[in-house]
Amino acid sequence: MEGSNSNKEKRYIGFSTSYMDLSVDPFEDFYNYACGKWRAKNPVPQEESRHDSFIQLSNRNFEILKEIAESCSYNKQEKGTVEQKVGDLFFSFMDTKSIEKKGFEPIRPSITKIGAISDFEGLKEVVKELMKEGISALFELSSAEDKKDSNVYSFYVTQGGLSLPDRDYYLKREHSKVLLDYKKHIIKMFKIYGEDNKTASFYANSIFKIENYLAESSRSSVELRDEIKNYNRFSLQQIQERFNNLDITGIYSALGGNNISFMVVGQPEFLDKVNAIKEKFTLDEIKAYLKWQVLNQSAPLLHSKAEDEHFDFFGRKLMGKKIQEPRWKRSIRLIDFSIGEALGKLYVEHNFSKDAKKKAEELVKDVKSIFLERLKAVKWMSSSTRKKAFKKFSMLSVKIGYPEKFRDYSKLNIDRNDLFGNIKNAIKFEINRQIKRIGKKVDKKEWLMTPSMVNAYYNPSGNELAFPAGILQPPFFDADKDAAVNYGGIGGVIGHEITHGYDDQGRLYDGNGRMKEWWLPQDASKFDDLAKKVADFYSTFEIIPGVTVNGKLTLGENIADLGGISIAYDALQSYLKRNPSENKEIDGFTPEQRFFIAWSQIWKSNIRDETAKMFAMIDPHSPEKIRGLVPAITHPKFESVLKSKSKLGKLPKKYPNLNMW
Repeated sequence: MEGSNSNKEKRYIGFSTSYMDLSVDPFEDFYNYACGKWRAKNPVPQEESRHDSFIQLSNRNFEILKEIAESCSYNKQEKGTVEQKVGDLFFSFMDTKSIEKKGFEPIRPSITKIGAISDFEGLKEVVKELMKEGISALFELSSAEDKKDSNVYSFYVTQGGLSLPDRDYYLKREHSKVLLDYKKHIIKMFKIYGEDNKTASFYANSIFKIENYLAESSRSSVELRDEIKNYNRFSLQQIQERFNNLDITGIYSALGGNNISFMVVGQPEFLDKVNAIKEKFTLDEIKAYLKWQVLNQSAPLLHSKAEDEHFDFFGRKLMGKKIQEPRWKRSIRLIDFSIGEALGKLYVEHNFSKDAKKKAEELVKDVKSIFLERLKAVKWMSSSTRKKAFKKFSMLSVKIGYPEKFRDYSKLNIDRNDLFGNIKNAIKFEINRQIKRIGKKVDKKEWLMTPSMVNAYYNPSGNELAFPAGILQPPFFDADKDAAVNYGGIGGVIGHEITHGYDDQGRLYDGNGRMKEWWLPQDASKFDDLAKKVADFYSTFEIIPGVTVNGKLTLGENIADLGGISIAYDALQSYLKRNPSENKEIDGFTPEQRFFIAWSQIWKSNIRDETAKMFAMIDPHSPEKIRGLVPAITHPKFESVLKSKSKLGKLPKKYPNLNMW
């Protein structure tokens, strides 16, 4: 029987026909047909905002990482080793007695420094200091491959400064209750810090005014998907002249940046508004805003009163969580965030076999071969653009499991008795690592995810796929399962990531990862027409009453899902032709039926309404129930494959074949 292991921690969590609700007709509701019983038996745990395959597997990985961290923490480790840093960072977060004793002591120097600001010149100097410590204020700074020259790292300046997850919380009337709770939360936090009610209320009003101003100046989530519009090179002189009040070049120098000739500004009109903040708000109002950035961003690392109030708003009221996660789990998240490759190195040493890597490589190779055939056959693409698409595809690189060389943390100091100092040091270490690489050659071997992460990605600037060890496990990949299950699971994920190279954003990058128009205008026009049909179709689906999918925001992920399932299905057919003995029923289902069921099961999920509303605004992915449903029912073979399992005889609607690849 699938999943009969009695060990709770090791119980099987992969594909299972026991998750299915066979009382549901697959032509009426395929998603619940495939995983309805699992959904009924797996409500969202109190400490979570949603529960799904990704979180289920992540929780298993967390248990493994906990064992690693505890072992490193409670056994004496040699100073300076990876084990010492992981163990001592874990201990420092679990040492609540020391954290409680320190209270607000870790952030008082910053708050005091802000309070002492007497003019706008002093304000700029303090902002520099905050940025050096990783406290974001007003806008965001980062380094990444230059989108127009992917061989070098560039310095990016983008919109930011908001404490709520998206500008729409501030701008749309439907979120007025959230805003009211947010203002109350700010007041409570400052009162916990020690301010009287009058001062705390003034701070809250000031912060709310400034963040609302920033929200009004921000681009929407959909607008931020426009790769071309969000890439704007400015010379240093242009930066200094246009944004003279912000001293961005001064901040860059203070961070220790190399000599450069330009910066990339994501949203120039946003920085124009920030540049005018001196005329829009008083010095005291801006000081209140800066104090809030320190207090709010530091709260999860402080004593229980601050941490609990922070969770009460951001966890309970904003996302619908009932209780906090166990402290050990929050500690693992913090380690993964701050020194993730150190923890990941220890993870893969015992939890990722060479055999698993080899089988994953075979699957990638198989799925890639099918996509190549698609490129040859797609009817709407001209021969000129197709030739360049072949070249891009031939240059695609694949990373599986973990980095060839792990990040060197030898210069990072981790103290067993200083949580706040540890995170401060880790942030400074990462800022320094990123700032020192600007203008230098890109490290093509660097990973953008940690090895234990249950996820995968396509990086357009690197023209590369990456599949961390964390996701190469059930329910996504199971070496003991039949091919149909693996092609419907990790095969679909692989196809999804490959398709990202040719979705509405990925197609803007050539084989070298440079943002460059390599399509003929007529091809781009045909692509846009097809993409609009995808966006329009997905926008018809309701998430919860009154909230629908934002087809424009989720377009790239939807294109990738549609391509992923289609490519993986054909890859399965190719596999079965090579291995005809495996073309047989298992548990009463054909390989093709198990394929579609496996696809839907990797998206099995339950989610709180509050979280669903938030994700509808900010998440470029469609909700998982839509991901488990739409790519399956719109597949041209779905109806014929599942017909024997339906009482209806045919699908109630004729669904369009939306796959562009």
